[in-house]
Amino acid sequence: MAYLEPCCIENQLPSLLRREKGHALFQTNGDVTIEKLMSAACCMANSGFGEYWIVVKEVDVVLMRFLRHWMNRGWIRELRLLTVGDQREMVALELGEELMKHVDYGWREGLGLEAFCVVGERESMVVQGEMLLAARTEAVMTAYTAAVGSNTRMLGSDGAVGSLIENLRAVLRLQKRKTEKGKAATSRKKAAKKKE
Repeated sequence: MAYLEPCCIENQLPSLLRREKGHALFQTNGDVTIEKLMSAACCMANSGFGEYWIVVKEVDVVLMRFLRHWMNRGWIRELRLLTVGDQREMVALELGEELMKHVDYGWREGLGLEAFCVVGERESMVVQGEMLLAARTEAVMTAYTAAVGSNTRMLGSDGAVGSLIENLRAVLRLQKRKTEKGKAATSRKKAAKKKE
């Protein structure tokens, strides 16, 4: 397993993936944030512009502003975001109404996976491992797996990105149905109260 320096991960991860022919296991210190990993991925998936799938335990203001910046620059056209707990208020507040048109957000309790996928014009990439919002203060090694390849290979149902995306789509569809049922129930309750 390769060790990547936190200070240089944006350069070292693309080099490692080229050397390992598109699939690599690596470890690094616990101060590599999701923003650094996304910056490294951006270099690999044909500039990284396109669709991003992000699965994290939680989001914070720093990550949401990072994503907003990338969306405003056109580097993320579509964002699929999944967290463990319901953070839709923060997501909507930080991204704003206009950008939320390009965001599909959901949450699921007990979600154990943390990863992100970049679907570029010709290539896709996935990085799986602990997605840190802030650098750790203690020295802890963190392991990751990463894969990059052509969309034909990666997006198929047996490809690394394709299978992950299909699972995430199912979770987001389920979340959307639950949200719609909740809204419908609230509307019925309000209508019933008005009749009284």
